[in-house]
Amino acid sequence: MKKKTSFFSPSKVGVVRVADVLPQLIAKYGLQKQRNTEQITRIWRETIGEPYGSVTRVIGLKSGTIEIAVPHHAFVQELSFRQPELLTGLKTALPEEKIKRIKFVVTR
Repeated sequence: MKKKTSFFSPSKVGVVRVADVLPQLIAKYGLQKQRNTEQITRIWRETIGEPYGSVTRVIGLKSGTIEIAVPHHAFVQELSFRQPELLTGLKTALPEEKIKRIKFVVTR
């Protein structure tokens, strides 16, 4: 039987501090991952600049590889030339993510 998560400490009756409950809520609802994705997306757009920032999007980040959706194969070619510069910018802005590679994925 699955144990139900309780946000109330058995030693406290009545009032519970938000600071005690907030980390549990963030973990339970996956809000940390969502916040990280939004931060990575913002930094990607700042790093890539326009016009590419508005036509590309972050798909995800896994095992040091950031996946970027692009609308056409020509974008993959063009952005591949800028990959060293983009990777340096991402590594500098997001050192905690340990980004090693950018993968461009064509999506329609």
